[in-house]
Amino acid sequence: MQYLEIAFITAALITLPDIDLRLEIAHRKYTHNILFATIVGVLLGFYFKPLGGFHIGFLAGFSAVWIHILGDLFTYMEFAPLWPFIKKKTSLKLFKSSSKRANNTFLILGILTVYYYFLFTLTGTGYELIDALRRLAHDIIEAASKLYRYI
Repeated sequence: MQYLEIAFITAALITLPDIDLRLEIAHRKYTHNILFATIVGVLLGFYFKPLGGFHIGFLAGFSAVWIHILGDLFTYMEFAPLWPFIKKKTSLKLFKSSSKRANNTFLILGILTVYYYFLFTLTGTGYELIDALRRLAHDIIEAASKLYRYI
C-alpha cells in the first residue's frame, strides 16, 4: 500500500514548483531544479518518518517536483533543471505552457497512468489485457502472412 500513498502524495504536490509565482520570485529559477526536488523530498521524508517511513515522503516529494520539471521542459521557457550542478538552461520548445491542448494531453496521460497503475497492481486485470493484445497481434500477423502468400 506504500506505493499508493506515494502516488497520492505525489499527485497532491505536483504543482508545488509553481509556488514561485505566488511568492513573486523568479519563475523556474529556484523551484524548478533538482536541488529543490531534493529539499522537498527530504522535508517530506522527515515529516513522514514517524508515519511509515522516510522513503515514502522522500519519493513523493522528489517525484512530484521532478515530474513537474519534466513537463515544463516541453515548453518554450528555458530553465536549469539540474541546477546547481549544471547551470545551463534548456527547453524542448514544443509548446507554450498556456496551451490548453498540451495541458489537457498531459492531464489525460496522467489519468491513464493512474488507471493502468490500479489495473495492474490492484486487480491483475492489466496482465489479462496484455495477453489479449498479444493474442490479437499474433492473429493479425498470422492473417497478414496468409494474405501475403496469396498476393
